[in-house]
Amino acid sequence: ALPKILSQTAPAFCMGSCSFVVEKSKESTARVVVWREIGVQRSYTMESTLCGCDQGKYKGLQIGTRELEEMGAKFCVALLRLKRIASPLEYNLPSSLLDFENELIESGCKVT
Repeated sequence: ALPKILSQTAPAFCMGSCSFVVEKSKESTARVVVWREIGVQRSYTMESTLCGCDQGKYKGLQIGTRELEEMGAKFCVALLRLKRIASPLEYNLPSSLLDFENELIESGCKVT
């Protein structure tokens, strides 16, 4: 659910570039070790690019501090949405926080 939420929320996130397969070459990565040895069911790795984007809003552009901060803000919003979806009864937020979440999404999580 988290990658799907990110794909709807973050312009720099590309669901098409995601891979959830455990390949032999990835067996020593943190996400696979945490899954196998500790039993964390949903362990992810988020990667960035040094070469620039080839899709979406940032196509043809280099990734800078502003875009990384935006991705961090969108990630936090996605975690909030995931928590609300996963346990709606125990996660009753005041309407002011929900309004804040919507403002973040609508503003594009602009960091100043």
